[in-house]
Amino acid sequence: MARTCLVVLLIAGAVTGIVFAAPPYLDLEAASWFHDLWAQPEVRRFESAIDLLRRIGPWAIVCVSLPPVITLAMRVFTRGRRTPMSSRAALFVALTLALGPGLVVNGIFKETWSRPRPGMVTEFGGDDMFMPWWDPRGSCTSNCSFVSGETSSAVWMMAPAMVMPPHWRGAAVGAAAVYAVTFAFIRLLVGGHFPSDVMFAVVFTGLVIWAVHGLLFRWRATRIDDTALDARLERLGRGVTRTFTALRQSRRAS
Repeated sequence: MARTCLVVLLIAGAVTGIVFAAPPYLDLEAASWFHDLWAQPEVRRFESAIDLLRRIGPWAIVCVSLPPVITLAMRVFTRGRRTPMSSRAALFVALTLALGPGLVVNGIFKETWSRPRPGMVTEFGGDDMFMPWWDPRGSCTSNCSFVSGETSSAVWMMAPAMVMPPHWRGAAVGAAAVYAVTFAFIRLLVGGHFPSDVMFAVVFTGLVIWAVHGLLFRWRATRIDDTALDARLERLGRGVTRTFTALRQSRRAS
């Protein structure tokens, strides 16, 4: 299953890169189709619902990320108490969020790849030149189009779904997939991104999830069981406690 997921992600990335690179204006034409669709009065009736869903999105990420954060904090600073989830599942969810939507998408691409958003280019009434996905040059200076941050965060929902109890896992993965497709479609519909922005957000986030899952669960050289991980987190907590105690004592002495 893991190998199949990797192959699908790599093929999706390669096809997206080729299709929207030759000719690059196919990306613009696809964005134009969504632009025209959004201009239809029948579609604009859903604008309030779409705005509400986009406002809920960040809060959904916060709510889903709270159990793993609480779990890891409890393992570091308390011992013997029951946690909301296993330490390894909590670390998996937290790492994929930090590395996928956090570092790769928002920290690297969106801040260094100066591709203007559809609403910024001259073809849609803006002042900037359209740039293909492979060209990092452009007039955008911050929070740029490549790649879609909201799509990446929505795809990340697959990570917590993957560590749900077995009897809930299938439904959770299905719901996460629907959630991701919905946000990807919304970002295209309202003109926030080009199709290549959305597709590469899916691929990059999916690859991060695949790699972190392999690191913690599948690969013999790196995987760790919950007992060993709990012990390491508890040692970390003791080290942090000793450090703070020493700092307090040094301040009192001074």
